[in-house]
Amino acid sequence: MIALATLALSACEGSSTRVTGPAGASAFQNFVVVGTGLSMGVQSGGILYSSQNQTWAAILAQAEGASFRMPLLRAPGCQPPFIAPLRLGVYLSGLSSTGIDSSCAGPTDTLTPPVNNLAIAGASAWAALNLTPKLVASSIAPVYSVGDRARYPLVLSFTQSQITAMRIERPTFVAVELGLTEVLGAATSGLLVAATSYTQTAPYTYVPATVFAPMFAAVTDSVKLTGARVVVLSVPRVAGIYGLYPAAELWSERTALATYGISVNVNCSTSATSVFVGTLVPFLAAKFISTGVAQPLSCADVPGVADAVLTPADLTALDGVVTQMNVQIQQIAQTNGWAFADLTRVFPPDVSGRTVYSAADQLSCVNPFGYGMSLDGTYPNAEGHRSIATAVSGAIKAKYGFATSLDDPQPQIFLRSKPCP
Repeated sequence: MIALATLALSACEGSSTRVTGPAGASAFQNFVVVGTGLSMGVQSGGILYSSQNQTWAAILAQAEGASFRMPLLRAPGCQPPFIAPLRLGVYLSGLSSTGIDSSCAGPTDTLTPPVNNLAIAGASAWAALNLTPKLVASSIAPVYSVGDRARYPLVLSFTQSQITAMRIERPTFVAVELGLTEVLGAATSGLLVAATSYTQTAPYTYVPATVFAPMFAAVTDSVKLTGARVVVLSVPRVAGIYGLYPAAELWSERTALATYGISVNVNCSTSATSVFVGTLVPFLAAKFISTGVAQPLSCADVPGVADAVLTPADLTALDGVVTQMNVQIQQIAQTNGWAFADLTRVFPPDVSGRTVYSAADQLSCVNPFGYGMSLDGTYPNAEGHRSIATAVSGAIKAKYGFATSLDDPQPQIFLRSKPCP
């Protein structure tokens, strides 16, 4: 049968015909990703198989014809995402968004870790290098979240970190996407507490570049030992988070927000602050639904409080951290002859080109932050991930000389003039 099939194929194609895969496909024979929730597939505040299959990493692997094993998570997720429209105030699980749904439905199959996509939501550079399911499950401080305790064993073997698993996989191509976790907590909470160490017992909300630098260098030293080709991704700028809006725009929407049970404080009319509405506004709207009592929204920054309000100084400080991180990441790429994927065009330094804040868009629309951004105002959706994959593909082509069907000289998304009908 094999002989007959071979003869038939030869007869159809002719002796001079050659069938080849994408250029550079051999380099992706074992493609491994180390990263954060951006690479794992967080969308709309949660993770499940559909968003995992839409990640930039999965798109790039498919474009290169690479086998790409992922620990796919069953619906309603691990943890469940918000559902549209946000005015409903519920997660995919059906629970109210007035609380945190940290439930985990588990995997869709019995895939044994490690896998190709090692990225884990909330992973820092320290976690990528050191954190294992064994440490996450232990009772030794710090105590890790319910979500971490559920997800880590699905991605990694009991005593493996992302980096040890990556080494065991013997990759031919490695993508490293780290640094977002180091600043995201401060950007979305509005509370800036700098860490002096990743392992300190005192709580912190962001990691300065000076603390990040030696840990990221250790990560990349381990990656270098594999001898694989490598692409490193830049860290998105905090001021470009799509769920962040000037206080004055919320004041302009005070009448519309009032229809959803949200009372905007007059301090928003003159405040120079920015407010992360991505989770704050849906939470207040859901709380109004459950209590029937109008919920206040203040634009005043309260020191020491996670109020989702950032001052201009806060944004400058966090963007300064990101800038220093990206300088280091790019320098390491240049030193080692690796590709550097600059995501600035995908996540612009600011979002001045977008439309102003609209309560109706956020709470009653499927794409409140533009066609490339998910409901949380932080992580991209499928279209956004395709643009990231395009940027990464372009960086790989520039450094290693092979291209994919994703090639686009100017990948950019999100800044659409009208995200909602």
